[in-house]
Amino acid sequence: MSWMKMLYDTYDQNEGEIANFKRENYLCPIAHMTASSQIEITVDIQGEFHSARQITDRGDAETIIPVTDESAGRASGIAPHPLCDNLTYVAGDYVEYISVKKDVESSKGRFEEYIKALEKWQQSPYTCKKIQGIYQYVTKKSMIKDLIGAGIIVLDETGQLSKEKIAGRSYDKCIVRFRILGSGQPEECWQDKSLFQAYQTYYLEQRKEYGRSDICYLTGKQAVTSENHPKGILPASYGAKLVSANDNTDFTFRGRFRTGEEAYAVSYEATQKAHNALKWLAKIQGYIVGMQDKRTYICWNTKGKKVVQIDELGYLTDDEDDRPSTMPEYKQKLQELIEGYRDQFDDTDEVALMALEAATTGRLSIVYYNQLLANDYFERIRDWHEHCCWQFTTFDQAGNPKQEIKTPTIKRMVEYTFGVQQGDFVKVSDKLMIMQYQRLFHCIVDKQSIPHDFVEAIFHRACQPLGYSFGNRERLLSIACAMIAKYYYDKNDKEGINMEVDKNINDRDYLYGRLLAVYEKLERSTYGKDEKREPNAIRLQTVYAQHPASTRLIIENALNPYFQRLSPQSREFYRKEIEEISNKISLDMENKQLGYKYLIGYWAERADLRKKNDDAKKVEEE
Repeated sequence: MSWMKMLYDTYDQNEGEIANFKRENYLCPIAHMTASSQIEITVDIQGEFHSARQITDRGDAETIIPVTDESAGRASGIAPHPLCDNLTYVAGDYVEYISVKKDVESSKGRFEEYIKALEKWQQSPYTCKKIQGIYQYVTKKSMIKDLIGAGIIVLDETGQLSKEKIAGRSYDKCIVRFRILGSGQPEECWQDKSLFQAYQTYYLEQRKEYGRSDICYLTGKQAVTSENHPKGILPASYGAKLVSANDNTDFTFRGRFRTGEEAYAVSYEATQKAHNALKWLAKIQGYIVGMQDKRTYICWNTKGKKVVQIDELGYLTDDEDDRPSTMPEYKQKLQELIEGYRDQFDDTDEVALMALEAATTGRLSIVYYNQLLANDYFERIRDWHEHCCWQFTTFDQAGNPKQEIKTPTIKRMVEYTFGVQQGDFVKVSDKLMIMQYQRLFHCIVDKQSIPHDFVEAIFHRACQPLGYSFGNRERLLSIACAMIAKYYYDKNDKEGINMEVDKNINDRDYLYGRLLAVYEKLERSTYGKDEKREPNAIRLQTVYAQHPASTRLIIENALNPYFQRLSPQSREFYRKEIEEISNKISLDMENKQLGYKYLIGYWAERADLRKKNDDAKKVEEE
């Protein structure tokens, strides 16, 4: 219940966001929901038809409509919305333009229930001019006729409703909303806050008459409980409910309770607040993982304070020219950014994290939930980003390469660890992405060590460069190094790994990595300007990682012709570099597979050689 209490508190502490139309996304009032309308009808306060229009713009279609407990969660049967609904409910003459007997009977029943509910509201103390005008209009049973006259609806050759659609919906699925002329401002019923409040008060009073009163588990107060809970929390899984209890025959609660209400009792107002808050949060800051199969992550503070999302710090700044290129710069900017978020929070403020996934079309599951003190949350974010980062090659708008330190996103890590290149991109299936994303999510939020199988998998992929294009190969190597650095940081009592080449390291794996980088650079330095073939060091890298001692001899023999093409100065430089590293390795009789530090040494030596080459070019230019 803690998650529901957090959402309930979120609603209460963000009242200014309720129907705040200045915002693109707003909190929905109690006893209301948002729906996409396809038809807008304008009438005056006497109920006389004025005009109608089709709504084809999705942004304009979103409409706040009053709902009942039953209508908000309807899947079958007759349960009318009190004011705005589809044509089969609100149009009294709909049956005159259809011929299927079953549909005729169904539409008659729907309109009768709709008009009954609207009449009851219209006759209550909570009515207003808008409701009276709409009631007078719909009782005339001329809506379809008016829409035909306005050119909104088209009939077929038999005089029946055609199969034309409005904004992709057939006529029977089109939702109608109302504007009332002469009713004051605003004329739009779906933007009238006084109308929202009137219906809210009316409906809550109605529920007191027929609802069951009990102690609400959420508020601890006596109130009318709700058996039906809202749906439509996530747009991608609109029909899925988070709370649903309709099993009275099996053993869902029996053995501990006599009735379902004893197991779980939440007031209507409380469940409305919690679910509306969740819908709002999912819209404004939900982070979706997966393309077809989807999991939504939400991270929030009840007071509405800005909470940085787990995967939101890929770049520490939007300014491309201000991105860090060295580790000290990166740590400083990271600290400044984290502190900027943290300064908004008090010591007692909490952060809630939730992951939602539709298990079936009708069921929404909370697959992860946690609450942390805000300070703890930000500290874990900082710790992860500080130690799981590496230097990446990026390009400015002019196409010039530049080096930048960053932490790869979780999505990128999963893609390059378990994915394969398809076209220009490295892709992974939704199911695998969702499963592995959550594991790394746990590592960050719950401060767990990076999984060994992750590091193992990306290490082997980085040792197979020919399976990737050059750009993806480079990204793969940097991501692998970032994950390896985090792995050793977790493993070796917080001892970090230096990105710069360290000539004092005598680790076998590290030295073999350095040696391969020299082999690669030596051969590439003899290439012509347009020569793009892969050097032997790249083509044999997979075998080299498995059997370095024997493969090393093959590569060195293949390098002899390239040595001859070098200038005497370059030839001496590479000879000394190879000799210096080889002497530290000495005779390697084991010839066993290389470990993770091999990639670190390979990357560091490449970066060092690149820097020396760039420095030499600058001297020549001067």
